Amino acid sequence: MRTEALQQTAPSLAMALTLALAWSTPTFAQPADLPIPAAKTTQYPSGVRVLRTAGGTVYANRSGQVLYGMDMRTVLRWSPDAAQFCQAECQQEWEPLLAPAGARANIRFPLGFGDRRASVPVSNGQAASPRPPGPSPIPGPPPLPDGFVQPQSAPDWSVISGPQGLQWVYKGWHMVYVRKGAKAGSADFDGTSSMIWNTLKFVPPVPEINAPSGVQPMYHDGGYILTDKDGRALFTGQCQQDCDAWAPLAAGMAGSGTGQWTVDRSGDSPQWRHRGKPVFTSRADDPLQLPAGAKALRP
Repeated sequence: MRTEALQQTAPSLAMALTLALAWSTPTFAQPADLPIPAAKTTQYPSGVRVLRTAGGTVYANRSGQVLYGMDMRTVLRWSPDAAQFCQAECQQEWEPLLAPAGARANIRFPLGFGDRRASVPVSNGQAASPRPPGPSPIPGPPPLPDGFVQPQSAPDWSVISGPQGLQWVYKGWHMVYVRKGAKAGSADFDGTSSMIWNTLKFVPPVPEINAPSGVQPMYHDGGYILTDKDGRALFTGQCQQDCDAWAPLAAGMAGSGTGQWTVDRSGDSPQWRHRGKPVFTSRADDPLQLPAGAKALRP
């Protein structure tokens, strides 16, 4: 993976993270409640690969050891600079995934975690004041130097200055480590230390689809399926029992085909077909539960 474009090391992460603490919401969910977004690229740092384990698909090093993300949002309460958290005893157990020679840090956190200003209403291009007029008790974040990115807009893989030098960070939040001495494929430390350490889970990039309005891909059970606008799984197949649970995917009176989708108007109401097969949704309480004889529709 090319690193020449990575920029110079970010100044004073401690100052930036102090601002992050001031702006962050006190009820920010633990990362265990926040699924890692889908990957944006299939290009990884040298030596990193995707590995299937009993607990799901994760990133691993060339030896097959599972990579962990030290989520910096969970350590702000203990460290004024979350990027420098893993010191002393931590370093005896965890080894950072160091960036290659010539890499430069290109990420910092000036906007904080869960920035409340993102929800401030806007009027005539100006942010409306959420409090009585007067000087703000909290200064705004410093501007980003050229070449730096915010964690919210970070690419999959970027570089940060850690306790042992420049190291990889995933999705802007997860500093990448390996548990020393861990067996290949082992995820035994997932969620340990109050969710500081989480396996670096791989969610494949979202596939592009040519489908009717409302049909969208959803990552489920290790792969993408198609759902309707309400998040209910779409499927084809032959009904074997309880056929009332098979709800035809309505096309609308003015519906027209697109890509591999066509409209069947032979029944009481128009129904979508995919590759010539009728498409259904389930009426089950679980929106992703498929009835007997159904086959999930995939991109």
